Amino acid sequence: MSLVFALAIAAPLASPADTAARPIHYESFKQDHVYYHAVVADMSERQVTAKAVFSDRLTSAWTLIGQSQPAAAITGTFFGYKSQLPVADVVIDGEQVASGAIGSAVGVDWYGNVKIFDTPFQQPIDLYGYRDLLRGTVRLIKDGHVSPNPKAQHFTDPAIWGRAPRTGIGLTADKRLVMMATKHKVTLSQFGRAMKRLGVKQAVALDGGNSAMLYYRGDLVIPPERKLSNMFALYEEPLP
Repeated sequence: MSLVFALAIAAPLASPADTAARPIHYESFKQDHVYYHAVVADMSERQVTAKAVFSDRLTSAWTLIGQSQPAAAITGTFFGYKSQLPVADVVIDGEQVASGAIGSAVGVDWYGNVKIFDTPFQQPIDLYGYRDLLRGTVRLIKDGHVSPNPKAQHFTDPAIWGRAPRTGIGLTADKRLVMMATKHKVTLSQFGRAMKRLGVKQAVALDGGNSAMLYYRGDLVIPPERKLSNMFALYEEPLP
């Protein structure tokens, strides 16, 4: 068990100093007997940057984190264990490195703005305006309403809509980005309701289960139980 995770169980709320002093901060809370861990970033701060991280083969979370040393990171989109590649579109620094036309997307444009949007099944989308992008996610919250429906988005793995450890990314109305995870087994709706507690209006669920991972400033708050292929990361300094 990581140090941060152990401390969060003992004291589930983040320290006020961490919340007030940093544009990217960690907090945790308990809802319906479940502990949730979140990293919240003020995207209006010019030094805060978001991007995707990718490996062309499954590798350890520490290796992916070590590529760019982010302040925080979370598990990315779903991947094929045999192919070791994401099953949907992934864009890194303007280059498409994986393809697959399913699910919702989290995109970062060339100005650093983060957008969550739905995409049509089995249809390509215009990737030109995005520096980084992860597709293949499950819509969790739309316009403030928790309404996950992975079957309607043509996901076929029953593990996606069952109870499982969860990860997700959300956006609030006041330009905060929320990366949240839990190691407890919860439904998508439970997870969405927990994200709403932090003011999230738009959100998607990322890969979960044994892939669930949340990293914050040197510690794996929630360590994954297997290797990963991609992440979504936050930095407190502008990227070149």
